[in-house]
Amino acid sequence: GLALSVLGAKAAAPTALIFCCDSIFLFSIVPLLVELTERDHASVAHALRTVLRQIVQNPLIMATAAGILAAALQLHPPTVFDRILQFLQNAAAPTALFALGVTVALRPFERLPWEVPVLTLVKLVVHPLLSFGLMLLFGPFAQPWAVTAVLMAALPPALNVFVIARQHDSWIEPASSAVLIGTFASVVTLTTVMWLIQSGRLVFP
Repeated sequence: GLALSVLGAKAAAPTALIFCCDSIFLFSIVPLLVELTERDHASVAHALRTVLRQIVQNPLIMATAAGILAAALQLHPPTVFDRILQFLQNAAAPTALFALGVTVALRPFERLPWEVPVLTLVKLVVHPLLSFGLMLLFGPFAQPWAVTAVLMAALPPALNVFVIARQHDSWIEPASSAVLIGTFASVVTLTTVMWLIQSGRLVFP
């Protein structure tokens, strides 16, 4: 939504592509790392099979695949099911925010791990700079695509970080703090990137 409001409809395709690739990568690499580092497994092959099963059964990946298939086949669900899906869609983010708020409220900030500010700096500063450099290195790319990549790289840690931490029952409190602190800090960093884009100063040759 933010990318579309800043860049307009021309950012729809790159935004959707980046979101899908990011989700597939995130929900693939995290179960693999968890399986290899925190769980007892007989072999690497067993770990890979377990992770593959988790990836295939992941609701977000299943929903993305179903959406792509439905779009390709031009399938339209009945109105009653479409309304139910819309209600569930609208309730997903508020529910996650409520769970995040409860976790943050029950946790004192004086216990903030040192890695949270470091990871926040990496996400809000290093990540967009890397994206900018990669766009220059492997370009030229169309201006809307390159700018969208930098803008989305500048976004703060998303709620899916907290959702994944809760799902694997690992690093829950630091993940919630990272989302909260990253969101506050992005008021400066993300606003700066948006100003550079809208003022025409962020230009790719």
